[in-house]
Parts: sequence; C-alpha cells; structure tokens
Amino acid sequence: MVVTHPWQSEIPMQLILSTEEAVILRDLLSSYLPELRREVARTDQHDFRHLLVQRLDLAERLLDQLATPAT
Repeated sequence: MVVTHPWQSEIPMQLILSTEEAVILRDLLSSYLPELRREVARTDQHDFRHLLVQRLDLAERLLDQLATPAT
C-alpha cells in the first residue's frame, strides 16, 4: 500500500495486523464511513471538503483491502 499526504511524497508502507486487529480496524472504518460521508455532503468550504474526500477515499480503500483475504 502506498500512503500519500499533501505534505509528503509517496511512502510505501506495510502494516502487519493480527486477524483480531484487522477485524477491529474493519469495524472502526465501517462505523466511521457513514459519518464521514455525511460530513462531506454538508461541507461547503472547498479545501476542507477536498480533505474530507481524500479521507473518505483512503478509508474506503483500506476497508476494501481488509475485506480481501491476504495471499
């Protein structure tokens, strides 16, 4: 996975989680996404909305990766 932040260049990162940790992280992201989607929809300020959309995209990608069994 490559994690990028506006203030950094791309930095490859590998995160090793136990099965229990992966389940907890998946649950946290699943609970966070609906609130984040509402916040994106309510936000009018362009820069803040862009930041929220980036967070939403990252959270969705992480959730997809956590749903895919490791090979």
